[in-house]
Amino acid sequence: MVREEALHEALVSGAIAGTALDAWGSGPPDAPSRPPFHDLPNVLMPPHHPGHTADAFTARATEIAANTDRPERGTRSPTWSVPVPPSPTTDHTTPAPHPE
Repeated sequence: MVREEALHEALVSGAIAGTALDAWGSGPPDAPSRPPFHDLPNVLMPPHHPGHTADAFTARATEIAANTDRPERGTRSPTWSVPVPPSPTTDHTTPAPHPE
């Protein structure tokens, strides 16, 4: 954590050559920074989505494909799975009440 005003001043004056900011201030992610770091050429402000890269998407797709056919290949249950709770039992012998 840093004081944004002090960092901005150091970047403008050249006391700090440059920086990369992952997150700043408070508010919506697309809100402009205060002070205006967006206006400085020595500041990188990538979107706050570290997992949204081509390599990450490829790795996820590969893992999903490998995971979904594990049981079919006889190599145990899927590596990653979410337990599904049992559905509530329904008594089909009793008619549903008629809406009035």
